[in-house]
Amino acid sequence: MSLSTATSKIKTYFSALLDFQSRIWVVHIFENSITDQSFVINEDGFKEPLEWMKKRDYQTKMLDRVDKMKISQVIEIQFEDKMHRLMRVK
Repeated sequence: MSLSTATSKIKTYFSALLDFQSRIWVVHIFENSITDQSFVINEDGFKEPLEWMKKRDYQTKMLDRVDKMKISQVIEIQFEDKMHRLMRVK
C-alpha cells in the first residue's frame, strides 16, 4: 500500500469519526397530546454512531435512514405504536 493510499484511508476514517461525533438530532415522539416527548440527541455524548436509536431498538432499516440524513433534513418513522419525527440539526 502506498503512502498516499494509507494517508487517504486515515483521512477518511477520521472524517467519518468526527462527523459522527458532531451530529445532533431533535427527536419528537408523538404518543398523544398529553405525553408527547422531545429529545435533543448529541452524539458527542455517545461511544458509537446512532447509539441512542440502537438503545431504543430501532430496526436496521430505520438506522440506515437516520444515518444517511443530511443537515436540516426531517424524516418520520413509525415505531411500534408511535410516530418518531427526527430532524438532523448538525
